[in-house]
Amino acid sequence: MRILLLLFLAGAAVAQAPSSYKPYASLADIMAGISLPKSNSVFDVTKRAPKDDMEWVAVQTDAAVLAEAGNLILTPGRLKENGQPVPQTADFRRHVQALVEAAKGAHKAALKKDADAVFVACEPLYQACYSCHQAYRFCPTCQAATRQ
Repeated sequence: MRILLLLFLAGAAVAQAPSSYKPYASLADIMAGISLPKSNSVFDVTKRAPKDDMEWVAVQTDAAVLAEAGNLILTPGRLKENGQPVPQTADFRRHVQALVEAAKGAHKAALKKDADAVFVACEPLYQACYSCHQAYRFCPTCQAATRQ
């Protein structure tokens, strides 16, 4: 019993240990280097379905990496290109989570190698990107309102 208690306490201590990871790339770097090219790869399936397993693997991987980009975006200490911190508001987190869930849906559809299902998954993916950009990229008054 003591061993179990020690293991439990050790696990809790490790889980609470602060991360020494310090983000390097800005939000703009993640958007330009990951989110934009990976989402374009998924959206391209709506124009031309992958022709072979290798092309499907590329779409599957791109959708998975796009989902993972949400974790990078929300990493504490991440900065925007202007040097300001990435918002950590509930609203911003909701937008990022919508991106993650939509990308997961596209990934699941791509794993089935179903171009029609990927097409359907592109709508929530587009909406996740669009709504976040409306609130945080293109709308300065919206940005001020959502920071409060």
